[in-house]
Amino acid sequence: MTTGTRRRPRRGSATAWAGELRALWTVPVWAVTAVAVLVVLGSVGRLWTAGASYGVIDPSVAALTSLPSALRAAAWQFATLVGLLLTAVVVATGLGQTLEGGTWGALRLFENRVGVLWARKAGAALALALAALTVTGVLLWLTTSVLSRVWPVRPRAVPPGFAGDASATVAAPDALVESASWGQASAAIASAVLVQFLFVALAGLAAALLRSVIGTLALGVGPLLVTAPLVLLPAAPFLPHRWIADLLSLPSEAQYQLYFWNQAPPDPSPLAGGCAIAGAAVLTAAAAWAALSSERSLRPVD
Repeated sequence: MTTGTRRRPRRGSATAWAGELRALWTVPVWAVTAVAVLVVLGSVGRLWTAGASYGVIDPSVAALTSLPSALRAAAWQFATLVGLLLTAVVVATGLGQTLEGGTWGALRLFENRVGVLWARKAGAALALALAALTVTGVLLWLTTSVLSRVWPVRPRAVPPGFAGDASATVAAPDALVESASWGQASAAIASAVLVQFLFVALAGLAAALLRSVIGTLALGVGPLLVTAPLVLLPAAPFLPHRWIADLLSLPSEAQYQLYFWNQAPPDPSPLAGGCAIAGAAVLTAAAAWAALSSERSLRPVD
């Protein structure tokens, strides 16, 4: 005996999510991802050959021979300028191109829930960023492991008086090389994903407002770059740059060396920074959803 109940396809939603990921497999996305990975590896290789220290927790690049330390370093990179640029290109290639090409209205014919469409595109961008972060961390670990055998790093000498002894300049002991734990690496990766959510929301809002690939790139990256010098002013606690540095506890000695961002504050507060970033990301994502739901987003390109 048959019934008149219609069965809904179980794999339709999963197929749609997978389709969003496949849609990002484009030359610009692959190119910028490769450049991001090479920039990270190149910056670490430069520091390695110079024997430079880069942070308080990990005083030497030799600590990157530990996989958790390498993953944490990659998370720092993808939560700062490298990740910001990568996210802007990914969102511009995906959502920005969809709006500029006039196909957003066609998508609405198959899925009228704008929130679902926006969530899929944002989720695909986050998944790609997480995959690139993981691959970069593993490559960073493999590269430094090879370098440790063919080019042993020489720790910098400690200046006289730095350790309370002004008699002579001594070499920094190997005991200073402290590797990150898996817990620290996991916390850094989770924090980087949260920061990436903010980057995706900013770029998504830019795409929804401008419906342009170039506009998405400019407005997705521009505000954070333009306001970067303000971290030196009393307004610093109210800037996303400060929140990101607080959340990640970025070592100030690594500024423009291992990662490309502003100097970390002297007394980081990860909880406050994380709450500020989460709040800003949710508000920005909601604004992008509202803009994508508007009639303007359904009009053809002029």
